[in-house]
Amino acid sequence: MSTIRFCNSLYSGVLLCPALLAVTPATAQQIVRTTEQPHSIISLAPSPHPQGNILARHAGDATFANAPANYQVFATATVGEDAGVEALTLNFAGSTTLTHIKSRNKNFVIEPGGSCHDGNVYSRGESCTLLVRFNPQGPGHRLGFIDVTNTADASPMSFGLTGNGYAPVVSFTPSVISSIPTSIAAGNGTIKSATNLAIDGGDILYIADTGNNLLKEMDSTGVITSTSLGPIATPASLAADSFGIVYTANTHGSTYYFSIFYPWGSQTAYGYAYTSATCTVSAPCAFSAVGMNYPASMSIDPYNNLFFEEGTTGAAVLPVSSISGGSGTLNLWHISDQFSYSSGSPASFAVDANDNIYTKYSFSKTTCYLIEESLYSAEYSPSATRVAGGTACGYSGDGGQARSAEISNTIGQMAFDVAGNLYFADAGNQRIRRIDAATGIISTIAGTGTQGYTNDGGPANTAEISNPTGVAVDSQGQVYFLQNAPTAGPTQVLRKVGTVGDLSYGSQLKGTPSIARVATVSNTGNDTLTLSSAPMFSGINPGDFAIDPNTTNCVLTAGATLAPRQSCKIGVIFTPGAAGSRSANLVFQDNTLAGSNTLHVVGTGTLPLPTMSITSPTSSSTLKAGTAFTFAVSVTSTSSTKPTGTVTFKVNGTTVGGPVTLSSSGTASTPVTESTANSYALSAIYSGDANYATDTASESVSVGAAAKLPVIVNLNPAVESSFSCGPTNFRVAVSSNSGSIPTGTVELTIDSSMLASATLNAGAATLSTHGLPPGSHTFLARYGGDGSHNAGTSPAMTLIGPAIGGSCGGILPTGGSAR
Repeated sequence: MSTIRFCNSLYSGVLLCPALLAVTPATAQQIVRTTEQPHSIISLAPSPHPQGNILARHAGDATFANAPANYQVFATATVGEDAGVEALTLNFAGSTTLTHIKSRNKNFVIEPGGSCHDGNVYSRGESCTLLVRFNPQGPGHRLGFIDVTNTADASPMSFGLTGNGYAPVVSFTPSVISSIPTSIAAGNGTIKSATNLAIDGGDILYIADTGNNLLKEMDSTGVITSTSLGPIATPASLAADSFGIVYTANTHGSTYYFSIFYPWGSQTAYGYAYTSATCTVSAPCAFSAVGMNYPASMSIDPYNNLFFEEGTTGAAVLPVSSISGGSGTLNLWHISDQFSYSSGSPASFAVDANDNIYTKYSFSKTTCYLIEESLYSAEYSPSATRVAGGTACGYSGDGGQARSAEISNTIGQMAFDVAGNLYFADAGNQRIRRIDAATGIISTIAGTGTQGYTNDGGPANTAEISNPTGVAVDSQGQVYFLQNAPTAGPTQVLRKVGTVGDLSYGSQLKGTPSIARVATVSNTGNDTLTLSSAPMFSGINPGDFAIDPNTTNCVLTAGATLAPRQSCKIGVIFTPGAAGSRSANLVFQDNTLAGSNTLHVVGTGTLPLPTMSITSPTSSSTLKAGTAFTFAVSVTSTSSTKPTGTVTFKVNGTTVGGPVTLSSSGTASTPVTESTANSYALSAIYSGDANYATDTASESVSVGAAAKLPVIVNLNPAVESSFSCGPTNFRVAVSSNSGSIPTGTVELTIDSSMLASATLNAGAATLSTHGLPPGSHTFLARYGGDGSHNAGTSPAMTLIGPAIGGSCGGILPTGGSAR
């Protein structure tokens, strides 16, 4: 028989390695890795533990029982109030010099006046004091560490500080969504196949990066880093307790490991082969004897009881307070309800601050529930209550009771805020949804139902998200979730629904009020929200926005309050004072940590269009090439404010002249002449002014051929003498009464046969003829016309004589000229 040991260093000066259980090699898997923090000569002297309402004001607040050595538990404190200082005594077990003392975060502040100072030298048995103020940076259990660097230790000694903080938190729906920049590299997500997130009391976000086999963390700066200690196997889920200790369930083939990451830099990882057993609250089993089977969806209550899904028996409770306290003993028992896992492998699972257990249940893809069960019922008498969903799977019910809503059959992680509101990834509906603890009302805080990745910087409820998995909520009400990038396979991006509210109005006519858009204002903290003054609009265009009393039920006067878990609605109307982008901030001055909260409102002002038409020419007009016509428009409005500005005229896209200023009656015109018969596109563009938008009127018109001018064609012999010998010449002259000179060609015919042709030059041409037989002959001149002149024929001319062009003979012309 072999003994498996669990070793843990808790800075008490004693290395604790108690035996868990003696088990046979056939039952146990070898512990893979145990790392230990080197001992320090500095330790924190124990101090009285606060009791009752000094420690916790509400049921379900962390009790910090079994605090590890070198942890100081502080009395409760309210954000913004002076909680006084507490003295921490540091004991020295050897000689050393202090070189630096610092607090890791703002939850705990080192005040002047203590006796521990940089440069001080201490001998064995001496001590000094640190004065520390609990300054909670949010509600819920708060966590911090003081690092003391000294010459005797290679690494700083860390002291844990914890206590319950109380503060209101304002959460708006909708709020601005963004992507965490460090979760993206070269356009791709840096996280793969993760399903679980966790946040500790210092608002450190932890990610079980399953695909990369890493445990990652993100601090308040938004930088994601891998922890110095890595998982022993693929991390499947994780949880963080009230002391900042992180627990992970890891898988390696068919072996399931359990890892513990201590905030002082040590890790213990071990695993045991699963053994079926009956483990109850009254008769728990040693963890080393039963191990884990398909562990998933870790969740932890305020008393540091670790809950996780267990693929065979349902779920298990593993109290880890003894581990944090240093005993090293782990026992577990199984819990169940009448619905858990009846539909297959482990799915969504969580525990709230009051030890109520939440599970997703679906059957045949037609019944989709979220159910709630008290821990007592799960341990003794399974009895569950439906929290959301029904006998149909789908999407409906936002704004109403979650029990009457529909959810999908694919649900990711569930998480709670400080006020106890439940958030879950409704992956099948591409949404993140919330169920209010006080009212049971369900709403969508992120996603539209369309798979995608859009709208960073805008309202989360109009953003597209994709198959969300892990969900976590920090003390400021910021909701983090993992989404799978639609085009990047298993690659994931971490997105955040932030604290700034966002109402977007789209386009709205100048001077015309919009319908009211409504934002939900929720107090997701654990103390009463109090307004110090009435909210006011500020920013660029505060006058464009106004609170609508008809859709607002928030009390918005100085001194008004909103209790934890309570919500109210505020409606805002947008009346743009000008065109273009318009925005403002509705600022709430209050008693939250920041002292104020902001609802951002944005819209676009648009201008009305005038009544614009082309008054000339009409599409039925008869237009002729070469003839000027008037291109005219009318730009008017029924409003008493008349349009002003200019009109630009275009023909086939080409500008005609320059912009024409509208007359006082709203008209403008310009002359247009087109030389070619064709179809023309006319357009007139109104420039717009401070009261009216730019506008365009257009139509098509046909320009016909120009009306051709009549001509006079004269035919005369060019006779040198009455008895000429040789060729006979004829002169043709073509003219128009308009004064324009005809162009083109003329022909000379004899007895109806074409004899010769020539091109007009300056309206005239000379043609020659010879070798004709003697006798009487009839001559004509024909003009073929051009683009501006009609064709024409001269009067007939008869010539009698010997052979024309002969050696002698007389010639007798008869006839004249014709039009």
